[in-house]
Amino acid sequence: MKKKKYILNLKEEMKHENFIQKSIKLPFESLELPKEYSNNGKDVDVNLYIIKDKEGYVVSIDINSDIKVECSRCLEPFNMDLSGSSSIVFSKKLGKNKELKEKDLDVEYLEDEENFNVNELVREEIIVQTPMKPLCDENCQGICPICGSNKNENKCNCEEEQKRENSPFAKLKHLLDKKNISKK
Repeated sequence: MKKKKYILNLKEEMKHENFIQKSIKLPFESLELPKEYSNNGKDVDVNLYIIKDKEGYVVSIDINSDIKVECSRCLEPFNMDLSGSSSIVFSKKLGKNKELKEKDLDVEYLEDEENFNVNELVREEIIVQTPMKPLCDENCQGICPICGSNKNENKCNCEEEQKRENSPFAKLKHLLDKKNISKK
């Protein structure tokens, strides 16, 4: 099945206007995100605000969607809200043989203003907005490295017991236990 791309011809759209607004629903599959990204088959709601600039375009994008990801601590899947906004400056001019300045780092080069790929823009924004280590909850306890249980669901003492066993005082406890056994 071919994934449909949403392409804008900015040159044509902005011929008579300096500002356009578009509300788009993109199928999640059409974004071609990495395999660890999924959702429940819902479309991604996108609002684009495009302003024509002397050297290109200023694009503000609002995304409203959620994705199913795996928590980095407890490894349980959860839905993460991806609603957010950002603005990007697209320049039609590519600087030649000049030194980059700090303001140039906030500008993206627009290769073809007649084939502006909205899917690719939304894809990049979703990837940028997704944390490297997503958490189901800020206070997620994770999984026990000893017994493997989810500490959010089952409280265990494995780590405390291991600390006691590996403590320098564990031998003293062992000696005390021997002494108490010999007294009986």
